Amino acid sequence: MKLTEVSTLHLLTQTSMESRRPTQKDVAAKAGVHRATVSLAFKQHPSIPVATRERIFRAAEEVGYQPDPMLSALASYRGRMQKRSYQGTLAWLVVSSEQYYWKAIETFRLYYEGAKSRAISHGYQLEVFELDKNVISPKRIASIFRARNINGVLLCPQPEGSSVIDFPWDHFCFVTFGYSLIKPALHTVTSTQFRAMAQTMRQMHQLGYRKIAFAFHRSHDERADHNFLAGYLAAQYQIGEKPIVFDYEWENMHSFHQWVWKNRPEAVVIGDNLVLRHLDENKLSIPENIGLACPLLYTNKSNLAGVFEDSFHIGEVAIDQLTTMVMRGQRGIPKRVQRLHIEGVWSEGKTLPPLIKKP
Repeated sequence: MKLTEVSTLHLLTQTSMESRRPTQKDVAAKAGVHRATVSLAFKQHPSIPVATRERIFRAAEEVGYQPDPMLSALASYRGRMQKRSYQGTLAWLVVSSEQYYWKAIETFRLYYEGAKSRAISHGYQLEVFELDKNVISPKRIASIFRARNINGVLLCPQPEGSSVIDFPWDHFCFVTFGYSLIKPALHTVTSTQFRAMAQTMRQMHQLGYRKIAFAFHRSHDERADHNFLAGYLAAQYQIGEKPIVFDYEWENMHSFHQWVWKNRPEAVVIGDNLVLRHLDENKLSIPENIGLACPLLYTNKSNLAGVFEDSFHIGEVAIDQLTTMVMRGQRGIPKRVQRLHIEGVWSEGKTLPPLIKKP
């Protein structure tokens, strides 16, 4: 082969290399690692050291590598279609007490059921662990987790609002529910409480209700970071109506009927069935005498009008977030907390008919 032919062939090869799309193989050659290592690094896999991952990312920039969106979509589709192999165990951690039985709270039970179901689809099993400081210490629970290679933990809502927990956080990925835990601040999945209340009030206004009362247990509103009260106050302010608030505790519930007769609301927005029972006991027929709505229904088959939270789905979403964190090795207390809010769905019920004004 003549020298001119060799030079031409080299030029054509070089031009072809420059014109084609850089691949992970090119990144691997530049970074001095295996192509499989590059693939895991782009997936943020915890098995790849941070220093190696950063070196691979720098190499990708230098060779001009960009993931092919079509190939990424195809790989994602294949991953979803394949049956997941067993990945390990995730923990459902409950801070327990004598007065707190989490399974008796339907919302929390549905969180767990949704999470357990979705964990299986990711190749995990979800196991319940109870942290009772009178029986076992947080350090002991953490050592059990490490011994069993449990890296991901779903933290059940706390028995009390404004809770503070001491735990060896650095070793694990955590996701929790709601706002009952104030310290430390962890990634959270919950319903859109403010928006659910706003949606409830908007429906009530459209049906003709104006004089609407707010009746929530004081601790319940605190556990929700006062989102329900805020949504109620904002909605009544927007239509120029004075708020009517009954933030009760169990011991002062006996005065509820006096409060109702004194304020004569057209409807009441509630947070639990205790109010419903007291209205019934005091000869106030629903909805003939008073309308009723609830922004946090745990079922879409309730007679109550309101917003169906779908706590089962919230549990599913929590597992999706947790398994992603486990894969990426995002452990410890986050520097920037993510609050993932899940929209509810309006349920008509039978307790909120259009209001017919009396002449």
